[in-house]
Amino acid sequence: MTAFMPITLRFCNNKTMLVGSVADAETALRHQWPDKTAPAYTEAARLVRLAVEGSCCPRTAFEAFSKAARQQGILVVKPRSRAHDWLDAAAGP
Repeated sequence: MTAFMPITLRFCNNKTMLVGSVADAETALRHQWPDKTAPAYTEAARLVRLAVEGSCCPRTAFEAFSKAARQQGILVVKPRSRAHDWLDAAAGP
């Protein structure tokens, strides 16, 4: 089981990876990104490293990682499943 809702990335070499934990994010950061000098990427890499070391909240690191992937256009956006709609309806008033 993953620590977070998994996200899918498509790297520059067209390979994909499912990322659902800080450890997965650490691995994904070593793949081909469009711009490893971008501020969002370097911040995500820093926070992921700190989270792996235990001195940063994993959620904060994973959110920074997701943001960097989104900004660089490698986050694969999937349509919401019907299960999400059912859960939202069940949780509503």
